[in-house]
Parts: sequence; C-alpha cells; structure tokens
Amino acid sequence: METWDINGIEVNVERKKIKNIHIRVYPPYGNVTVSAPARMSDETIIRFVSSKADWIKKHQERFQQQEILINRYLSGEEINVWGRKCNLTVLPSERTDVICRGDSVFLLIKKDSTFEERKSVIYQWYKELMNEKISNTAGKWEKLMGVKASGYVIKDMKTKWGTCNTSSKKICLNVQLAKKDLECFEYVLVHELCHLLEASHNQVFKAYMDMYLPNWKETKARLNSQAIGAF
Repeated sequence: METWDINGIEVNVERKKIKNIHIRVYPPYGNVTVSAPARMSDETIIRFVSSKADWIKKHQERFQQQEILINRYLSGEEINVWGRKCNLTVLPSERTDVICRGDSVFLLIKKDSTFEERKSVIYQWYKELMNEKISNTAGKWEKLMGVKASGYVIKDMKTKWGTCNTSSKKICLNVQLAKKDLECFEYVLVHELCHLLEASHNQVFKAYMDMYLPNWKETKARLNSQAIGAF
C-alpha cells in the first residue's frame, strides 16, 4: 500500500486483483483508502480521486463533527459496555478492581489515583471482557466455518476494528469493540475468520459473509457510522 497526496488529500492506494476502483472514507479520522485494479495507471487513479474530492471532504467533515467521548474516568461519567451506557462510580479502595452490575460500573482504586492509572485499569478490564467473549464465541464460529485461528490479539487500534494475518492465521481485534453491541463484535470476528477462507474482499469473501451472517452489511454500516473512540 502506498500513500499519495492528491489535491491536498492523503490517500492510501492499494492495488488488487479487482476489476473496478473503489474509494472509502473511514471513521473516526476520515482516512481515505483507494482499492484499484493492479494494472490501472497512476493518472487514472488520480483523476478518479480528484473527481471525488468534494464527496471525500464532506465525509471527513462529518466525522470531524462527531463527538468522540474522552473519559477522565471519574464518578458521574458514562462508559459504554457492550452497547450499553453505564454510569461510572469511583470508589476509594486498597484493592484495584472493576465491577459491573446492570447499568452501573464501579471502579475500585486508591483515593489519590491519577488519570493514567484509572485509564490503565479500565483498559485492562475491557481487554478481559474481550478475552472472555472471544473464549465463549470464537470456538463456535471456527467449528461452523471449518477454520482455526492460531491466536487472538487484543489491541487499541485507531483506524481498524480488526485484522487477520492470513499467513500466521493470527487475528487482532480492537479492544474498543467491548464498548459496542454484541452484533458488532460478532460481525468483526466473523469478518476476520472469513479471511482464513478468502484473503481479499472479493465476491467469494462476500458470499461467505452472506452465508454466515446474512445481515452483515447492515451491521457493518452501523459499526462504521460510529467513531472508534479513545481511552
């Protein structure tokens, strides 16, 4: 993948074995990616992107106007847990823990904790939620799809919900998925597992997605309309 500057727009250009050129603007930062046929000339790609400049900027402006929730992890704030908005209460404690009861989340931490310390505890808690969900879900889908990931990694990614290394068969999922509803989590999981059957996003890949998650397009649109967020 190459990064080009086209009329002041930073564009990631990826050449693939496809027939048509496609352009996408991803939330939350408005990253632009162009998928182009392998033999398409640079000039054709530049003309195509230039013709879409107004459309690109419109989408980037919309993402920039979206409010990205940045917590300080203090009592009275709301945090998202599997698609639910939960009220956060910070309780001074000699032990460190996070407890979720219904729509309430309790952060147990020392009285004089810093923002970085509170953030670290919440981040690790979200990772535990993701690990638990993967343990309870991935095996079912792997068996159904006849594939086996070599391992799962959970990271805080700024522009992607998930990735799949088709060589190592290792799947990486964004820890921020623990903030989204379970349909979104399952969509990303199945999407990455489908790459173990088909590496590219071609019609074969989409046929697998249609087979395993018939409503995947609606879930994808809903997920990608939301900002990834920040810790």
